[in-house]
Amino acid sequence: MAWFSTIAWSLWERRNRICENQPSWPLHGIGNRAKAMVLEFFDTHAQVPGSTPRFPRVRWSPPPVGFYKANFDAALFEESNFAGIGVVIRDCYGKSVSQKILLPQSVEQAEALAASRAVKFATELCLFEVIFEGDSLRVIAAINSSGACHPMFGHIVEEIRSLGSSLASCQFQHICREGNALAYALARRAVLTADTDIWVEELPTDLEDVFQCALSQ
Repeated sequence: MAWFSTIAWSLWERRNRICENQPSWPLHGIGNRAKAMVLEFFDTHAQVPGSTPRFPRVRWSPPPVGFYKANFDAALFEESNFAGIGVVIRDCYGKSVSQKILLPQSVEQAEALAASRAVKFATELCLFEVIFEGDSLRVIAAINSSGACHPMFGHIVEEIRSLGSSLASCQFQHICREGNALAYALARRAVLTADTDIWVEELPTDLEDVFQCALSQ
């Protein structure tokens, strides 16, 4: 029922975008897109019936000595047909980038694009031992898997693997949204920019509170 409803919504949304001369997704990809959205929803809201789990607060943790940690995230703004990508690379200093892109076909595709931008940013900074963290479990699993790639963002995963092979050490691991707050804030901020903003050893002043909160957790 959820899949059928999502397909119906996607068809209706596609029609509206075409009527307004906005970019849309191909008709043949609607089934896969709807399935991915439903699976992501249930993954996000999965919970044992009748229980009220109590999880410890998730914290961002610094990388081991000699390594950098790159956190990435994406935020979708469907009303403006854009998405934002946020990447923050930290050791003892902070390097961050936010970028505005056209709205991808799904949340997972946006997260995969954010992961790709994180690897590109690390190579641009000539960093060779990097731990990459993102809060999309499905995207992280796809990158770490040796099996067939997801049809909607497999080409992006292949690009990530190719870029990562140039690094001396490249690890991808999942972190909950709470521990990824700064990257998410950068992604949401990207909609305010014309294209790409980069900060080296400093952050936008409006995100200093988010940064300090992550360190004090």
